Amino acid sequence: MPAAPLIVLIDGECALCNGSAAWLARRNAAGRMIFATNRGEVACVAGEPPGGDPHTIVVWDGSRRLVRSRAVRALLTALGGGWAFVGAVAGCLPVAWLDFAYDQVARRRHRFSGPATCTRLSPYDLAE
Repeated sequence: MPAAPLIVLIDGECALCNGSAAWLARRNAAGRMIFATNRGEVACVAGEPPGGDPHTIVVWDGSRRLVRSRAVRALLTALGGGWAFVGAVAGCLPVAWLDFAYDQVARRRHRFSGPATCTRLSPYDLAE
């Protein structure tokens, strides 16, 4: 029985988030990920609070809600191949270190990314 796809909830306003989701969508040949905004209907059905969580990526793996570095590791594993290896190596590091690194990038994400409209997911990739 194939595993259920991961539900990936992204901030629709952030160019880095949208660019990362577009990068993942191009490599999602196995269909292991479904993308949606963290404020949409899919997020509500998944159990997200109203307005979503704009400060982090959220991945639902079945009934497990993954955020920050755990969400990124789940996405890398879902890609398979060398990316799964990178996720496994990251799994050897303390979660506190990985979350610290994630938080540093998230805190500065609006500084080093362009306009969000440049990297939007195609309607084909977005569940809403």
